[in-house]
Amino acid sequence: MPLNRAVIGRSSKSEAVLVINEGTLRDAAAQFEEPLAVYWDWEAARSLGHPAPIAPPAFASRLWFRMVWAWPMYEPDLGRKPGANLLLADLHTVSHRPIRLGDRLTLTSTVADITEISRRRDIIHIQNEITTDDEPVCSTGYKFVISHTDTFDPTAETEQENAA
Repeated sequence: MPLNRAVIGRSSKSEAVLVINEGTLRDAAAQFEEPLAVYWDWEAARSLGHPAPIAPPAFASRLWFRMVWAWPMYEPDLGRKPGANLLLADLHTVSHRPIRLGDRLTLTSTVADITEISRRRDIIHIQNEITTDDEPVCSTGYKFVISHTDTFDPTAETEQENAA
């Protein structure tokens, strides 16, 4: 059963504000195995023109999971079968400026598009806007292939559909 295209355009905003502190930056640098001191050292950040330590670029991609709990994947209106397989097809980030120590971040997640690619698969595009109280920080986008079958065999359905 295809996903419900009526959810295209719906948004969800994070209820909590994520305050970026020194621990957040240290943890992010460790998780992404980033060796650069700019992610935790004030002097290194200043030497590169930043007023404070910054987060590794990949940190922004994790905020969707952390701030809105992967909305809308568990929304009943989406029509996703519980346990349906997900395959990350695309992830992109557009940075307006680095995430910095002291930032108070919010995230708004929007279902940008749903495309039916076969009788048993859809692609959902989710767009996220990450902002502080007064300015945009970055945008992240995800495209997931959602399989409405119990297993994910990329060739099985193509062969079945070609035989039909």
